[in-house]
Amino acid sequence: ETSNLLVMTKDRAQGYLEAANSYTLSQLSFHRILKEEIKQEAHLGTGTRTNIFEGTLNYKEDEDNEEFYSAKEVKVVLKVLDPRYRDISLAFFETASMMKQVCHKHIVLLHGVCVKDLENIIVEEYVQFGPLDLFMRRKSEFLTTPWKFQVAKQLASALSYLEDKNLVHGNVCTKNILLARQGIDNEVGPFIKLSDQGIPVTVLSREECVERIPRIAPECIGEYKNLSIAADKWSFGTALWEICYNGEIPLKDKTLAEKEMFYVGHFILAPPSCEELADLIKRCMNYDPHQRPFFRAIMRDITRLEEQNPDIVLESTPFTEVDPTRFEKRFLRRIRDLGEGHFGKVELCRYDPAGDNTGEMVAVKSIKPDSSDEHKADLRREIEILRSLYHENIVKYKGICTEEGGRGIKLIMEYLPSGSLKEYLPRNKLRIDSKKQLQYAVQICEGMNYLGSRQYVHRDLAARNVLVENENKVKIGDFGLTKTIQTNKEYYAVKDDRDSPVFWYAPECLLHCKFYIASDVWSFGVTLYELLTYCESDYSPMSMFLKMIGPTHGQMTVTRLVRVLEEGKRLPRPPNCSEEVYRLMLKCWEPEPNNRTTFQDLTKEFKSLLNME
Repeated sequence: ETSNLLVMTKDRAQGYLEAANSYTLSQLSFHRILKEEIKQEAHLGTGTRTNIFEGTLNYKEDEDNEEFYSAKEVKVVLKVLDPRYRDISLAFFETASMMKQVCHKHIVLLHGVCVKDLENIIVEEYVQFGPLDLFMRRKSEFLTTPWKFQVAKQLASALSYLEDKNLVHGNVCTKNILLARQGIDNEVGPFIKLSDQGIPVTVLSREECVERIPRIAPECIGEYKNLSIAADKWSFGTALWEICYNGEIPLKDKTLAEKEMFYVGHFILAPPSCEELADLIKRCMNYDPHQRPFFRAIMRDITRLEEQNPDIVLESTPFTEVDPTRFEKRFLRRIRDLGEGHFGKVELCRYDPAGDNTGEMVAVKSIKPDSSDEHKADLRREIEILRSLYHENIVKYKGICTEEGGRGIKLIMEYLPSGSLKEYLPRNKLRIDSKKQLQYAVQICEGMNYLGSRQYVHRDLAARNVLVENENKVKIGDFGLTKTIQTNKEYYAVKDDRDSPVFWYAPECLLHCKFYIASDVWSFGVTLYELLTYCESDYSPMSMFLKMIGPTHGQMTVTRLVRVLEEGKRLPRPPNCSEEVYRLMLKCWEPEPNNRTTFQDLTKEFKSLLNME
């Protein structure tokens, strides 16, 4: 369940909105946790305007599958906003909204948000060994250069992921890096997770910002608009310095005035003895934000340093070769439901063979136990189809999990936390302009063109089935209705078309249950319409067609829909949609399949329009 319920008081929240020029209420999204589901336990400490507690999160048992792999109780961290600062709850929830968009093995998992009486609470995974700075100070004599390089590489990996998603962390430092595995008494090595930023820097006072020198980038002192990915690069450099000096806090004994003069004089921190990391720190902590390296370049540099200096690489332990597409049921840890239909469900799980919460997050699709053999066979067909596909704009197949001696099966896919276009577009209207919409259209067409080249018809192309990897990339998902066209035929004939998305279907699908590749082109036209209307409910294909055909239900809906389509009626031109784009949309809706445009031609046309912008 997604909650957009926020509490704001006084005038400071409005001031924050104007200063940050960031999110609006409708754009924030996170999983809602009920107050009955969490239990507050030991106090772990205080953060900036927050109190941090250990706690437990209780999940309801899966009623449909009593032997399912979910745990009743999960250990979590509760970050509670001090009730005195409820006026900045919007900023607090902005942090949660950002964390909801990410899924990376080296970034802490957000379980959700709870509004409990006067308390606003962020619920995150519990990471066993706590903050990196405290651990490094306690265990400094055991920390080797290879150990520190491993930590640096993992942190760079997490920040490179955020950079690819165009997300700014805002508070990278060793106290916000948590240790899931110590890695000092074995050859496996450490495993870190970057926690959230806490209260965004955009609501801190100038004095609080100065207090964070040199962890905060120079350009961000008092200038919220300068908070950018470049600022994270500076902070990464400072975090590397802290790692080199075993969690030492830089400039900890300096007054606020002395700290400010450190930036005014363009001073630098004393370089560590490790020359390789010292050079990287120097390049990241450049006073010119434009001169700081990209995180991908930093990753390449660290890899190159490891190749040139084998002595800084942790020896890897020998491992038994296993099939990476075979997932063992006992290692799947259920986090929460992602979606549910009549016969199946999709859940977010962590696959954690090591049992230490260092495993990857995956989406698991399964059929409900009481479903028919036909529906179970449908899932097996979907698995076979997805297994055979490989394209950058099609959701990645990761493997399967079998049970009951192979009679039961689950589909394991990559997890994309931003959700579908139907969820993503309404929340991000201000960030997605017409150019970005056309880029999405190109990617959908390229994915569908690949699918057609493999002689598959998707049969369920819609915004709800296009998933967002990041701001710049979308992927086609849900192949539950996908069918193969035999080589000697041009279409696939459906015998039992249950649960059809009729408002996305072409006339030949509605009248004769025949599905051509051109039928997917028709559905793409409807998907393009959704994309250009930002999936707003008032403009949804169903709403618009029901206005044309009037109140109806059952088979009469299909009959009336076919009638209006045969009369030449189509979805209207979306607001702010250019004539050129609407012309392409109408080409998708030609009555005869042979007269419709193709995905290949659409790709060329959209790319041509992009070049003109």
